[in-house]
Amino acid sequence: MLSQNARALLGALLRDLPGDRYILTLHTRHAMSTALDRRGEGFDVEHPEVVERLYTALTAEAPAAVIVRTFTNRLSHTLPDGTAIPVKRVLGWRLGGGSITPVDEAEMFNAHCVDAASGEPIPPERGVEYTSAPGVELPAFEQP
Repeated sequence: MLSQNARALLGALLRDLPGDRYILTLHTRHAMSTALDRRGEGFDVEHPEVVERLYTALTAEAPAAVIVRTFTNRLSHTLPDGTAIPVKRVLGWRLGGGSITPVDEAEMFNAHCVDAASGEPIPPERGVEYTSAPGVELPAFEQP
C-alpha cells in the first residue's frame, strides 16, 4: 500500500501523461522498476516500494532520475507469433533536493541511444519515441 505522500507524488508525476499503462524506473544507486495501471483517480502499482523510494529520492540530496514508459494505442510492429507491439513513449525527470526537473527530448534520446562507455551512437529501440517530459507541479506533502 502506498503512503499518502507517495500516492500524491505519483499522481502529480503522471497527471498530464496519456494512457493507462506505464513502466516507471527509478535510478538511484540501483535501478528499480514497477508497472502501473491507471484506475480512475488512482493507480494499481505492482511494486509499491519503488514509488515509496521515489518519494524518498525526491527529498534526498543525492542525484536521482525517473524514467516513465507510456504505452500508446498506436501499433509499432507485430511479432512473428502475431503479438502486436504498441509504440512506447519514453520520458524522464531529474530529481533531488525537493525538485523535479523535466528532461527534454534530445537528452532522452542521447541517454538511450549513446553507448555510455564509448560515446558511440546506438540505434534507438524499435517502436520507441523519446519525448520531452512535462513540468510537474509538486503537491504539498503531509508531514510524516
